[in-house]
Amino acid sequence: MIEIILLPALLFCSGAFSLFLALYALNIRRTALAQIFALFAGGVAVYAFGYGLELMGNTLGEMLFWSKVQYVGIAFLPGFILSIAICYTEKQEFFTPLRVGLIFMIPLVTLGARLSNPFHHLFYRSVEMVASDHGALLSIEPGPLYLLHVFYSNAAWLLSFFLLLRFFSRAARSYRRQTLVIIIGSSIQWVGYVIYLLGLGPEHIDLNPLLLTISLPVYAFGMFKLSLFSLIPVARDKVFEGMRDAVIVLDPEFRLVDFNRRCTQLFPKLNNRQVGFPVSNLFSDYPDISQAFSGDRSPAGDRSPAGARSMEIEMAVGDPEANSFFHLSFNPLLDKNGKEIGGILTFTDITSQKKFVNELEAMATIDELTGLHNRRHLMAISEIEMHRYQRNKKPFAILMMDLDHFKAINDTWGHGGGDTVLRAFSTSVKQNIRAMDIFGRYGGEEFMILMPETAKEMAIETAHRICRLVGNLAVPFETNTIECTVSIGVSGTWVRENPDLTFLIQEADKALYAAKHQGRNQAVLGSL
Repeated sequence: MIEIILLPALLFCSGAFSLFLALYALNIRRTALAQIFALFAGGVAVYAFGYGLELMGNTLGEMLFWSKVQYVGIAFLPGFILSIAICYTEKQEFFTPLRVGLIFMIPLVTLGARLSNPFHHLFYRSVEMVASDHGALLSIEPGPLYLLHVFYSNAAWLLSFFLLLRFFSRAARSYRRQTLVIIIGSSIQWVGYVIYLLGLGPEHIDLNPLLLTISLPVYAFGMFKLSLFSLIPVARDKVFEGMRDAVIVLDPEFRLVDFNRRCTQLFPKLNNRQVGFPVSNLFSDYPDISQAFSGDRSPAGDRSPAGARSMEIEMAVGDPEANSFFHLSFNPLLDKNGKEIGGILTFTDITSQKKFVNELEAMATIDELTGLHNRRHLMAISEIEMHRYQRNKKPFAILMMDLDHFKAINDTWGHGGGDTVLRAFSTSVKQNIRAMDIFGRYGGEEFMILMPETAKEMAIETAHRICRLVGNLAVPFETNTIECTVSIGVSGTWVRENPDLTFLIQEADKALYAAKHQGRNQAVLGSL
């Protein structure tokens, strides 16, 4: 049997503890979920202090006054419980001003009805002070607005259970423990309330403040030990659903916690059921990402002084042929003490920048008119081939080519005709040499082919074939056809021992001018 003298002391302790949790929650987490929890704990504190002072009242007036004070907390507790469930189950976008008003409309009516009850008696039809073995207690006869409060309270609890149980069923196993904690906390509150409504507890004594206070440490356990409020709310504060970047929130072990809408566009397979799974498993289709977050706890990539990591990856999104480029960065998520409690993985689309860089690179290496290597790039590749020859001593050849009478073509057909001939020549020759051969525009109407692993006989045979090919080339231009020929000088590593690239090009040039002097439209083999 509970002694009425001890009950106020227990209620005051409960109120003080509830108030402590409220202040502590605000101090460690400036997030929506922590703020709602703090309001809930504060409401429980008002309820407990008010009921303790009611039990200590000596007159009916004193007891009724403290009964009214209690409802400053009691009226709003169902709304706070429902709000916690909504916020925890990642539906913070639900909290528009209109919806918040709807949640707390009945609590406001309840508070107003209780404060003004002496004028209408719609909340309590009658209230009297009765004597008991435990001291003076209030005996009430409920009115219709009290029953409305009861209905709303039970509806809020049931809806909270529904949201939490649905979230529990969909969450990954590693996160179900957190959800179970909050379900247990809600169950303690609701069971106590039902016991009070059914009159199964001590007569005229309300044990709800004590049971509510008991439920608060359960929430606190999840909050402080299981990081109930550490990840999802902090992440939600940082992740905006309308962001152009795809953002993924990870826990300290690189397991999925949260993601925004842009992520589901990039990764259609990503869904809420994968919460709690390692990110390396989720992105098994993208080896660059998976490997970066496998093994130890330090993601691969460049590390900045602030501890952020970054890397660049290429991914096929949607159409496999249309690759997109993303800059992938990982930034630690720290609490107020600097402890790493997770991280934010950001995918920034840099496709347009990458394409622009590729275009600049192409401009620096590709001849715009013909699409062949330009002279600078051609010489750079030729130097690489020369170094390869110096290592493996496999011969290579150089063909220097010059279109015959090209000035006459320009004079006759204009630069448009000349450009058309250069493009047709380049395309025709490129289609008739090996893929390994390096073909570029050396300057003006002069071209060069470097042929790796090519002996003298094959080089001169290729040169003669190109002469025949070009001689038979008929280039359509406007309503006419332009014909042309080419002269070719051939040189190669066989001309002398340990030649350098400059010498070989000079020898090919000499052979080219010999071909010109001998009547053009022919190939000449260079020699000492």
